[in-house]
Amino acid sequence: MASPVVEQVVESAVETTAVTAHTVNLPTATAGHLLIIIADKGSTSATITVTAGPSLTELLDEASANGLYIAYRWMDGTEGSTLTLTTSAATRLVEIAYRISGAENPATQAPQIGTTGTGTSATPDPPASAAPGATKDFLFIAFAGMAGEEADDDTWGNTPPTNYTPSPPRQKTCGTVGTSLGGLILSAERALNTGAAENPGTFGVDVSAAWRSQTIMVHPPAPVDQTPTPSAIAAPAVIPAPTIVAQHIPGPYVNMAPRVAP
Repeated sequence: MASPVVEQVVESAVETTAVTAHTVNLPTATAGHLLIIIADKGSTSATITVTAGPSLTELLDEASANGLYIAYRWMDGTEGSTLTLTTSAATRLVEIAYRISGAENPATQAPQIGTTGTGTSATPDPPASAAPGATKDFLFIAFAGMAGEEADDDTWGNTPPTNYTPSPPRQKTCGTVGTSLGGLILSAERALNTGAAENPGTFGVDVSAAWRSQTIMVHPPAPVDQTPTPSAIAAPAVIPAPTIVAQHIPGPYVNMAPRVAP
C-alpha cells in the first residue's frame, strides 16, 4: 500500500486587508480525492465559518491571534473553484489548499493532528503527529503560521524540515508589508511508512516572529482482505468410482497338452 499523494496545491491570500469574508481558491474538483485546507488568521483572534461553497469538516479552529485553521472534505466533483470563509472578526487570512489522492475516506478514518506548537523564533517547529496506532504508509503535512509582515515573493521561508518537500517550502503571505496584521503560512510534506508518531523538525525562515504550528497525518486506505470467503472456495473435484465391466471368461480348455509326434 502506497502513501497518499499530493496531486495539487493552491495558495490563496485574496484579501490583503482586514475583512471578514475571505475567498479561498480551490484545487480542481475531483471525486474520490481528499481536500485539506490550512490557514493562518493573522494578528486578530477570530473563529471561522464556511458561508459559501462546499461544506467542510473542521479539525482545528483556534480563536487566538495568529490562530490556525484546518478543515477537510471528501471531494465529490461538485466543489467549484472557490469557497468563502467568514471570520468572526475582521482580519487577514492566508490559506493553502491540498488535493490528495490515495487517502482513506474520512468517513472511515479522518486525518489527524497533533497538539499545536507555539514559539517565537526563526525556526517554527511543528509538533509530533498523533500516534498512528498501526504501521502504515502515511502522508504527513507539517505547517506553521506566523506573525509579522513579509512580501509575497516566496523568499521568507527558506528550508523545510529534514526529509520534507518541497524546498524551499510552500509559502504564502497577504503581501502587504507594514500593516501589522500578520498573515503568513508555510508548509511541506513527507510520505513515510511508520508505526510511531512523526516529529518533523523545524522550518527555517528569514525573520524571528511568533508562530503556531501543526502536523497533519493523512491515512492510506485500509488493506483489502484477500482471504476468500467459504462460499468462494471451490469444492474439491469429485473423482468418479471406477466402472467395472463384466467380461466372459471361457470355460476350461480340453487336451491342451502339447502334441508329441509319433
